[in-house]
Amino acid sequence: MFILKNCYLIDGVSAAPITDGMVAVREDKILYAGSYDESFCSGVPVIDMGGKTVMPGLIDAHVHLSMDGAPDNFRNSVLDTAGLNVILGVLRAQRDLAAGFTTIRCCGEKGEVDIDIRNAVNEGLIVGPRILAAGKAITITGGHGDMLPGEVSLDWIAEVADGVDEVRKAARKRIKRRVDNIKLMATGGGMSPGPATVAQLNEDEMRAAVIEAEKNGICTSAHCIGEEGCANAVRAGVRTIEHGTFLNEETIGEMAEKGTYLMSTLASFKTIKYGPEGGVPEDHRKKVEFFAQKHFINLRKAIAAGVKVGCGTDCGTPFNYHGDNAYELECLVEIGGMTPMEAIIAATSVTAEALRQPDIGSLEAGKTADFLVVDGDPLKDITILQNHDAIRKVYRGGKLVVDRDSGYMPAF
Repeated sequence: MFILKNCYLIDGVSAAPITDGMVAVREDKILYAGSYDESFCSGVPVIDMGGKTVMPGLIDAHVHLSMDGAPDNFRNSVLDTAGLNVILGVLRAQRDLAAGFTTIRCCGEKGEVDIDIRNAVNEGLIVGPRILAAGKAITITGGHGDMLPGEVSLDWIAEVADGVDEVRKAARKRIKRRVDNIKLMATGGGMSPGPATVAQLNEDEMRAAVIEAEKNGICTSAHCIGEEGCANAVRAGVRTIEHGTFLNEETIGEMAEKGTYLMSTLASFKTIKYGPEGGVPEDHRKKVEFFAQKHFINLRKAIAAGVKVGCGTDCGTPFNYHGDNAYELECLVEIGGMTPMEAIIAATSVTAEALRQPDIGSLEAGKTADFLVVDGDPLKDITILQNHDAIRKVYRGGKLVVDRDSGYMPAF
């Protein structure tokens, strides 16, 4: 057991910080988190935080470990061998961890490398964040993730399934591999040929996957750009809507009523910032620029309507590098209109709830001890969470896994 005292405590659920905070940790759990209480301190190692911020580990609900953030990363990912892809995936996961993201959810991986990396982390073979794996996403013939023309096959981020029976079987294959999430492609996408707004998997197909997932206690997510695909996914009962670019007011209202979560992936719009000079393919750039205005407006409408918005970055897409995940919190403030505290709560307890991870996401008695020590106040400047030097320590399950004070870092 150990205690951190003299903390500026952000617990992930409360609207205000505690300035004289204390956190008591026993093994892998939080024993106490709140105002200083001397009764816990007798005969126990006590570490004075000197007023540094202590807050829950951050959660990114949408990453791709098989993608590296290159301007045209489709080419790189195709050329990477399976073995290299696993090694690179480990390094990318460790970068996320060192940036303060103690939990990540993968949303479609080449070779289903996320499952193997997750297993290696869980078995203690490597240091890494908690990984919620999806394996391959499920798409239609020619859909988002089925990238090449003709009869050319490709080990990419999705498996093709057409019709209810095929989708059901594809979902069962994911369940057989003990995934934590089933990813569905409801529409086209920016990195795929053709219009990204077109609906792909239909409502009945997605419902078949949702039924299989729910009876096995597994979450579902859907890639949703176009209006029809967004509506199909919500009606089918998908738990988290990824992107939600062309959400209409009716679908927003249904999401609020049903408790469907939105992961708005604002970090993926870095593509616009770098543009053709950065090597982004022209068709991809034009799509993303077209999406941006509607995406931002509809996000604000969703927040105003009471839709629960979590933190997902689409990390690995162009210029959206692993380790830069906290940029999403800045976007939730600057674009979504959240306060810094609301953005932190979105990236901790709200996302934990969305992913059905009740043991993480907040500093409360009984929760798993995933937390950060930050040199500075993210409520005054949310961008401080993007400064790796400010993330002094990262604890995962009560263990110190990143310590910039001593120089201990995961091997990357």
